[in-house]
Amino acid sequence: MKGSCHLSFVKAKKLAPGTNTEKSRVLRQQYALMMLPLLENKTRIINIDETWLNESSFIRKTWAPRNGLGNVSLNSVMPRLYIIAALDTDGHVWFSLNHANTDSNIMATFLYHLKH
Repeated sequence: MKGSCHLSFVKAKKLAPGTNTEKSRVLRQQYALMMLPLLENKTRIINIDETWLNESSFIRKTWAPRNGLGNVSLNSVMPRLYIIAALDTDGHVWFSLNHANTDSNIMATFLYHLKH
């Protein structure tokens, strides 16, 4: 493919969701400045994150023209998979995988199990 088609094996690039805007960086810095004193006082902190997964292609490299973009199309997963994960400062981990939209009932059930 390199010789006959003038292609290179390049890293596949996905479009960034815009999480490194100036506002996001300032908010992360303010969050860190608030959390550091709490961590010094041994306060137990639980970090909860929710995300979803809607693709089935995990391509990391692809063939493309030299100096070209390695963009790939995404194959959707239907229904989406919704993930809720929590980690506390004591090292405990909680994890939930759902195939329905995360609504207040699902989140309330997850939070209920954090304390038990």
